[in-house]
Amino acid sequence: MFHRRVGNILNFHKIIIQNFDTDSTCVKKSHHLCALLSTVSSCLELPMKLKKSERKPMVTPVNELKRIARAEKKERLVVEEVKLNPPENGLLVKELVPVAHEVLAARADLFACVSRVAATIPIYSCSLCGEVHIGHPPHKIKTCNVAGSQASKEHVWGKGGMEHMLPVVKSFHLYDRLGRAVSHDERLQVDQIPAIVELCVQAGVDILEYPTRRREFPIYRVAGRVIDFERRFPKDDSSVKEISGFGFWEDKKKLRVDKKPLKLPCDDIR
Repeated sequence: MFHRRVGNILNFHKIIIQNFDTDSTCVKKSHHLCALLSTVSSCLELPMKLKKSERKPMVTPVNELKRIARAEKKERLVVEEVKLNPPENGLLVKELVPVAHEVLAARADLFACVSRVAATIPIYSCSLCGEVHIGHPPHKIKTCNVAGSQASKEHVWGKGGMEHMLPVVKSFHLYDRLGRAVSHDERLQVDQIPAIVELCVQAGVDILEYPTRRREFPIYRVAGRVIDFERRFPKDDSSVKEISGFGFWEDKKKLRVDKKPLKLPCDDIR
């Protein structure tokens, strides 16, 4: 179909040149049309299908990729132990435990300081686009360009708070971080806590409201399979009998953050 159209255009091009060759004025008028049609003639040579010997070789040949895949499959079948270092083996990294406590304490201090300052300095948040403005009065720049905004693109300012200045990114809290992942149907049943808090819990911080599994013996990987001796031979621990193995709890408790009142001088508030 494409070659037929190109042939029709070329025939039309020849007819125009034969009919208007004697009249110079008409040739000048049709010069622009001929210039457009000449671009078609330059694109007639379509790229030919290259032979197998003329094609650009692959970075890694297919046969080499197949050989590597077969070798990896053989290695997985060999019964040998693969040593896993913490935290891949389920144990804690001892050097990171004090760092996790420092991070959690710094987070609490940050939220306490920001809440103290936010009580004095006015904060505004747009109810449509979520833009935040600190200070009084809020600006009048017409930049609210979202679905449902006003025709004048003006912001609809309302009173904001600390959650607008420090938005919290949440994460699922898993009782066993080496267990199975949370499925789509279970997303509403698993507790969600701030991602920094979950990171600190997995690094070694113990929070009563959100228990987590602490292993005393590492897991092993033999022939591509994970072997967990504590799961096969569980220890007698009555404190975790009511906790499901994949992190679902009937009692949903909120994470309590110790907010100690800060004694800041009035000169330091600004």
